[in-house]
Amino acid sequence: MKFSICAEMIYAALPFCERVHRIRQAGFDAFEFWAWKDKDLDRLEQLVQGGMALATFSGQRQGSLVEPKDLDLYEEQVRESAAIARRLGCTGLMILTDELSGDGSVQTRYLPLSWQEKKGNIIQALRRLAPVAEQQGVTLYLEPLNTLVDHRGYSLTSSREGLSIIEAVGSDRVKLLFDIYHMQIMEGNIIDSLSAGLELVGHIHVADVPGRHEPGTGELDYRNILGRLGQLGYEGYVGFELSPAADDRRALEAIRALCDSL
Repeated sequence: MKFSICAEMIYAALPFCERVHRIRQAGFDAFEFWAWKDKDLDRLEQLVQGGMALATFSGQRQGSLVEPKDLDLYEEQVRESAAIARRLGCTGLMILTDELSGDGSVQTRYLPLSWQEKKGNIIQALRRLAPVAEQQGVTLYLEPLNTLVDHRGYSLTSSREGLSIIEAVGSDRVKLLFDIYHMQIMEGNIIDSLSAGLELVGHIHVADVPGRHEPGTGELDYRNILGRLGQLGYEGYVGFELSPAADDRRALEAIRALCDSL
């Protein structure tokens, strides 16, 4: 099991690359982020060459897997992002079923479509994208999100449905991103849900509930959850994608202590 810190949500007042330096100073050797177009790619390349690993970043920010007419745009973004991933030594791209607005809600909700119609469209889209991912040397991580707190109107809200989609696509280049924060809000039963389909999970996100803060601030026993992942032999990244409850440095110290205790 490997650990990374999402640099979007920590030390938010600092320039982005300075955040990555702070993450490294706290004892972590991997980071992740969301969109790449607003980043200084030359400096990020230097950080990677200097020993920081890039665990993952967003493979698309526009378009939807739900609506077939969006797929050309979606594929174009995946291809562009894969080129950046190769430059930065990254092998995994986070992808979403829907395009999100600035407030986290879905841009276009496609209300006439039933969930089964949406699910069928998502599967067909990912079957088209899987050979692209194979050709480009990346794995796509499809992420279910919560609609109760953060992402109103989002299509994929269940780890069970997400795993069903990944299984139907049938490609090693398309995996599930299991975000424990989102799935605790939507369904709970985290350890059993993770255990049931771990072979189809490519990346895991961590934050406590409520508040989306560091472990130890809410209701989840992350020592048990991550300990179980270790017992099951999970070898991928666990990304801490969270907003510190109060102090950034202390949040990173708490995360480091948790990781060292496993």
